[in-house]
Amino acid sequence: MHLIGWRMPAVAACSAALGASLLASGGASRQQGSPAPQRPTFRAAVNFVRVDVYPRADGRPVPELRAEDFVVEEDGAAQTISTFEHIVIRDGTAPETRADPRNVRESNQMAGDPRNRLFVLFLDTFHVTDSAAWHNGRSRLPGSTVARLPAEARMGPPTNIDRALGSFLKTSIGPDDLIAAMTPEMDPSQLTFIRRPESIEAFLGTTWARRFSSDNLDPVEERYFACYPPDDFDGVAVEMIARKREAQTLQSLRGLARRLGELREERKGVVIVSEGWALVRPNQDLARQFKDMAPPQPPGVHVGAGGKLAPGTDPRTYVTADWQQCEADRVRLANLDHRRDYLDVLNEANRVNLSFYPVDPRGLAVFDQPFDYQPAAAPRGADAAQVGRVSGVVEDFERLRGRLETLETAATATDGLAMIKSNDLTASLARVVADLSDYYLIGYASTNSKADGSFRRISVRVKRPGVEVRARRGYRAATAAEVAARAAASAPPDPEALSRTRVLASLDRTRADRPVRVAGGLAWAAAPDEAGRPRPVFWVVAELDGAAARAPEWRGGGRAVLTVATPDGQTLFDEDAALSPASPSLVRYLADTSITAGEYVVRVRAQGTERSTAGVTEQLRITVPAPGPAAEAPPGDPVVFRSGPFTGRAFLPTADPRFRRAERLRVDAAVAGPAPAVSARLLDRKGQPLPLPVSAAVREETYLRIVSAELALAPLGPGDYLLELTVLRGSRSDKVMAAFRIVP
Repeated sequence: MHLIGWRMPAVAACSAALGASLLASGGASRQQGSPAPQRPTFRAAVNFVRVDVYPRADGRPVPELRAEDFVVEEDGAAQTISTFEHIVIRDGTAPETRADPRNVRESNQMAGDPRNRLFVLFLDTFHVTDSAAWHNGRSRLPGSTVARLPAEARMGPPTNIDRALGSFLKTSIGPDDLIAAMTPEMDPSQLTFIRRPESIEAFLGTTWARRFSSDNLDPVEERYFACYPPDDFDGVAVEMIARKREAQTLQSLRGLARRLGELREERKGVVIVSEGWALVRPNQDLARQFKDMAPPQPPGVHVGAGGKLAPGTDPRTYVTADWQQCEADRVRLANLDHRRDYLDVLNEANRVNLSFYPVDPRGLAVFDQPFDYQPAAAPRGADAAQVGRVSGVVEDFERLRGRLETLETAATATDGLAMIKSNDLTASLARVVADLSDYYLIGYASTNSKADGSFRRISVRVKRPGVEVRARRGYRAATAAEVAARAAASAPPDPEALSRTRVLASLDRTRADRPVRVAGGLAWAAAPDEAGRPRPVFWVVAELDGAAARAPEWRGGGRAVLTVATPDGQTLFDEDAALSPASPSLVRYLADTSITAGEYVVRVRAQGTERSTAGVTEQLRITVPAPGPAAEAPPGDPVVFRSGPFTGRAFLPTADPRFRRAERLRVDAAVAGPAPAVSARLLDRKGQPLPLPVSAAVREETYLRIVSAELALAPLGPGDYLLELTVLRGSRSDKVMAAFRIVP
C-alpha cells in the first residue's frame, strides 16, 4: 500500500488493492469510546416485595385509602409498608393517537412499569367455533402435511365476539396500556406488546376459530386423518386432534404465565376467549390394538430437499404419512390426563400474580356442538359406544357444563372476574378493564431475608368494615444462586467483554450475497495540525467478490465512486476508483480540512463496465470525536488484510472477515502523535489468550503511522477469533480488536 497524494484544502486519497471491514458492519472495532448497553433493572433489594391491591365495597373501588388503612402480612408476620401509591386509569383513547414502543427492549420496559396496565388477549383458536365454517367431519378439503394453509378472510359480517373484541381494542385500551395477542400455536417468547392494535383487528377478520372446522387443520392433524381415514377408523383422528389441541392450549397458557412473570411482579390480565376445555383423561379404548390393520409399508425413497434422494415417504404428498409416528402419537395422546396439567397452569398463574378473565364467545350457550355438526360415520359393524361416541341432548349439556366449569375455575382460582352468562360480550369485556382500572401499589421490605427459594404467602386486609380485598397471594423468594446472579448482572459491565461481544457480533452481519463488499472507518494522519490536534482521515475499502468477478457484468471490472457528505446530504468531496478482476480490492484514504468533529456519511456506488446494470450502493456512517491533543487520540479503526495462495506474498485489504487456514491475516490501525510501543495476541470467543505467536510492528507510511499485527492461520480450527493490539503511548494504553472467522 502506498500513498498517492494529500491535498489539504480539497481532497486526499491513497490507493492500494481492495478490502477491509467497517466497524459498524464488518469485523473490527475500537474499544475506547463505545457506548455501554443499557443495564437491566432489578428490585432495589432482594427482599423488597411489591403488591397490587384491589379493595372493593359493593363491587366498586374504594377511593382515598391511606397506607395506615392497610394491614400486610407475610406468612403471618406483620410487614411495614414502605411505598404506597393509588393508581387510577381513565378511559381509553383512539388507537390512532397512541404511540407504539419503538423496539422490543422499550416494549419490555413499558410492560414492566406497574402503572401501565398489561393485557394479553388469548384467542383460543382450537376451542372457538366459527359459525360459518364447515362442520362435517367427513367432507374435508385436501391439506398439507408440511405447511398449514394460509388464513382466509372471513366471509360475511363479523361475529358477535369479533365486534365485542373490536370495541374493546378501540375504546377500552388506555393511552399507557399495553396489549398483546396470542394463540395456542404461538411461542410465548414471541409475544410483542403494542398500543395500536391494528394487527390484532386484522387477525380477527380471518377464519381464526377452528373448533369443529374440518377444513382448517395444521400439518400434524392432516397426517392423523391420512393415517386413520374416517371410513376405516371411526373417530380416531377426531379424538387425537381434540386431545392434541387441548394439550397445546394448556401448555401455551403455562408458558404465557412464565413469560409474563419475567416482565414484572404486579398483576397481569389475560383475557381468554374460549369455549372451555374437556380436561381429557386416559382413554385406553383410543390406544387399543386395531384388528385387521395392515402392516406399515416399507419406507421407500423419495426426492427430498435439494433434489437429493431421501428414505421414507414424501411428506409433501397429502396421501402419505409417517404411520409409525402416527401410532406413537395415538398411544401418547390416549394416556393424557389434563386434570393435573390444568392445576399446574393455575398454580403458575398464581405464582406470577396473573389473573385470567375468561369470555365465552358464544354468549349464552345452549349446546356444546353446533347444530350442523356431522361427525364421521362409524365403519361397517362398529358399535358407537365402543369408540367413545356420545349423542343426545343430555350428553351434550354435560359436556357444555364441564367446559364452562373449567373457565369459571380459571377466573376464581386466579382472582379474575367470574364469567357473566350474557350475550352482551362488549359489557363483559368492559368489566375486565374496569376491574384493573383502580388499585393501590404497596411495597414492603420482607422481614424474612432468607434466600431459600420458598413460597411465601401474602395477606392484605383493610381496617375499614365492609371492604373486600383482592391482592397478590404470594411470591417465591429468590435462591442464593439467583441473588448472586442478580448481583453479577447489576455490577458495572466489563468494557473489554462488551467490546469483544460487539466485535464478534459483527461477523454475522457480513453480506455474502453482495458482488461488491464495502467497509470503512476512521484513521488519523501521523502529523498533527498547527494546534497540535490530530487530523482525521477516512478509509474506505471495496472488494469485488470472486464469484461476481466471473459474472458477465463484472467480467471487465467496474468503477466505484466514493462520496463524503454530511448527514443532511451536503457533499464535501468525491473520488473515483477502478475495480479489476486482476486486482479485485481497493482501499482509499480520504482527508480534507473540512472534516471536523461530527457525523459523516460515506457512500460507495459501484457498477460493472461490461454491460448496463443497476450496480451496488453502500452507505457508511463514520463519527469523528471532539478534538484533543494528538497524543491522546485513540487508534483508528482497524483495516483487515489477507495473504494466501491467490495473492502471492502481497497482502490485500478485505471486507470479508472469513478466512481459510492456508491464509495469513494482518490488521492495521493508524495512530496520531509520537510512535507508540505495540504488542498483539490472539484470543478465542471468550477472550482467553491462545498460545499462538503474533508478530507486531510499527511502520511509517506517507502521512500515516501504522501499528500492525500479523498471524499465520494454519494451526487454527474452524471458529471465531479475535486479534487484539495493545498500543502504549507513555502512560496511555489503548486496545484495538478485529474479529475473524476460520471456515472450512
